[in-house]
Amino acid sequence: MKYYIQRQLNEYGPYTLADLQRYVALGNIQLTDLTRSEGMTDWVPVSQVLGNIPVPVPAPAMANPGAPVYGAGTTYGGGTVYGGPSAGYGVQPTLAPAGPIPPDFHWALVLLIGFFCGIFQIVWLFIEAGFVKKIDPESKGIPLLVGGLLSPVIGYFALIATIGVIDRNGPAPAAVIPFFLLLMAGIVLHIMAVFQMKSSLENYYNTVEPINLRLSGVMTFFFAVYYFQHHFSRIAAWKKTGYLQPQ
Repeated sequence: MKYYIQRQLNEYGPYTLADLQRYVALGNIQLTDLTRSEGMTDWVPVSQVLGNIPVPVPAPAMANPGAPVYGAGTTYGGGTVYGGPSAGYGVQPTLAPAGPIPPDFHWALVLLIGFFCGIFQIVWLFIEAGFVKKIDPESKGIPLLVGGLLSPVIGYFALIATIGVIDRNGPAPAAVIPFFLLLMAGIVLHIMAVFQMKSSLENYYNTVEPINLRLSGVMTFFFAVYYFQHHFSRIAAWKKTGYLQPQ
């Protein structure tokens, strides 16, 4: 069963019961905080959910006085630092706001599978665009991607059809120019799609779930599907563990 936490009109989660116990032990969640499960309509104190379930005692943080505290100075939710790469530096996990979890698949695996099956990376880009549509219903990423795929395909079949009805020794088929125009249109639509996704992601993760997400235009242009997935994996891990790895 999954639980959500409400604090200062903000909603965080979902968390398992074990997550609640761990966060209470670490001090990120108070027993007086309000919670509800996915099947509940009313908010109740965390203490009512945990009841007599023992709260685990957290292991002491590793002593490393000379090491920097990652993410220091930035707070979220209940005032705990987010962005720490390791609890060993004394950085505690934080409550990740309630919201959709991005597709969690390592970008290198997307690259590897796409190397052997080229269509996979196209499919995965549509999966990423589908997630962007969840967080930004106004996103035009999917229709732009569809247009980017269909334009060169239509041009190709038009070219083949024209070649089939002209004399082989005749002039170059008239469909060559439209084909190249449609090919260029497909490239432009693809670029528009990935930058539309980039804009939606930056807007959402700097307003609704502010993690100061900054996406490179160059990386988006050349490596969109892998670059987006790198950040999706970061955000998914944050949702599950409370730790947000550096960009």
